[in-house]
Amino acid sequence: MQDPTAILDAFARLGWKNNDPMAQTLRLRLEDPKALGELVAQALDRSLDNATFIDAALDLMDDDAYAATVTQAWQRAMQGVRSDILSAVLDSAALQYPDAFAGHWERLLAAVHTGDGGPEYLDGQAWRALDDATIDAWRAGLEPDISEGTLGRARAIALLRSRRPNAVLHAWARLFPDASDPAARSWLMLAGYARQADGLRSLHTESPLHIGFSAAQRKPMLASQPAWRRDIQKAHPTWNPGTPPVTQARMGGVLASTCGLCHAPLHRLLSVQKPALAGIGGSGPIEFATCLSCQGWESDGPMFYRHDADGVASAHPVQQRDDPLRPEVVANALQDAEVQLFAAPGRWACQDWGESNGRQNLSRVGGAPSWVQSPDYPACPDCQQDMAFVMQLDSGLPQADGGEWLWGSGGCNYTFWCAGCRVSGQLWQCT
Repeated sequence: MQDPTAILDAFARLGWKNNDPMAQTLRLRLEDPKALGELVAQALDRSLDNATFIDAALDLMDDDAYAATVTQAWQRAMQGVRSDILSAVLDSAALQYPDAFAGHWERLLAAVHTGDGGPEYLDGQAWRALDDATIDAWRAGLEPDISEGTLGRARAIALLRSRRPNAVLHAWARLFPDASDPAARSWLMLAGYARQADGLRSLHTESPLHIGFSAAQRKPMLASQPAWRRDIQKAHPTWNPGTPPVTQARMGGVLASTCGLCHAPLHRLLSVQKPALAGIGGSGPIEFATCLSCQGWESDGPMFYRHDADGVASAHPVQQRDDPLRPEVVANALQDAEVQLFAAPGRWACQDWGESNGRQNLSRVGGAPSWVQSPDYPACPDCQQDMAFVMQLDSGLPQADGGEWLWGSGGCNYTFWCAGCRVSGQLWQCT
């Protein structure tokens, strides 16, 4: 029988040498799932380096245990406890359960402003849980001085990240009185909005559908992982539907349409028959595609595609050559498979690429993007408006020839959609 105290004591003595705290944590989950919360709680005031098994414990807790654990972590932080693990748990809370900070928004703002006692990296995610009364009070009382390093600037940024259009617009206008400032557009993208004549337009939905891969796809995907990661993925709610799928889709294979650069057949990313069920604007089916050989390698920026009334993609005229180029590497198509689109528990609506560390399924339709680098919503080549994010695909996808597809060095691909122009865009980011 695994014991949380024994796991932590052994790790404090041995680290990872002749010791496997990840395997011990996974056994603890099987023997006593509720003890995962005790494991994390006991670790909060310990000085432990590279304790990635704590991240796994957080991922695999049930929702009630998770909420109780991260709320306790915030209470400990307000009591003066400090540790790297505590900061990491608060980062997780900001992303997955920002309600843990409810009732203490001024305390969180002070912690973020001073860099002491709050989340270390993901504090911006917490502000989407701000309540209406706090938002109204902060808007009314926003400090005159919002220069770099001031509490007023921290408050303005919190309002900007709140996902409440009126608050976002108010804070953005204060932070950037000159809307032509290049930083103004970047910060608005970070908030997930674009400016339009009558206010703001959201660049993403709030609720994603995760892609449930077929058994034929999962077999090679799991085979390439270490045993501990396989065990986590087999138990993780972002990989395994807990409810019936919302809709079906098709992934992989090639289309009859060809790439405008190399003239080879386009590679299917995802075909969705009922895109409205996934929060994608427009009527009729949509077939998202790209050229894996050219995108990011032979193209200067995103790849764009026009879609006919049946949703079929074809190369946009701005990226068509009379003479085909020869890609340095000719990519094989993704494995052809029917996939499910399912709703994971609400806790997984926001995911962070760095935090996921291969444990979580980041391939999803809708919701907020998990950027590898800075937010980058391309402008539609037809109307010049920022395009809405509609899908991301993580690396590690099986290919038709048995290979494994990586976006660059192992990043994510992002799909964008302009419903009015029926144009899609594709770009990937990696480290």
